[in-house]
Amino acid sequence: MSQDLINSVKATCSKIIQIDEDIRFVGRIKDRKLLSFVRRADSKPLLNEELSNLSHYQVSVKANMEKMFDDALGATNWMITSKEKVKLITIFLEDGSLILSTESDADHDGIIKEIQKMNMKL
Repeated sequence: MSQDLINSVKATCSKIIQIDEDIRFVGRIKDRKLLSFVRRADSKPLLNEELSNLSHYQVSVKANMEKMFDDALGATNWMITSKEKVKLITIFLEDGSLILSTESDADHDGIIKEIQKMNMKL
């Protein structure tokens, strides 16, 4: 993977994290690997490195499982998991996923709509 691609993905993640102060983390997953990410400076990680890697893998597995229903229900646009401490948002892309972690009371609908308005090639 080229450094230019990684820098481009990181720049996109940096733009997205600026959408709302409740966004804690933005990352881009492709081929079950986290390409790049940004974390809000004042937001400390809630998972250690091992659990963080496992959560990124879990997103990829869930995304692949969702594809089983595409013929009958249509493609999945996004999904959300609401935890006590955070919301985990996955936005499906043509070649992977965009993952976000937000504060638990964040306006996830508003955040997703703003990302969709950006109409970026991720």
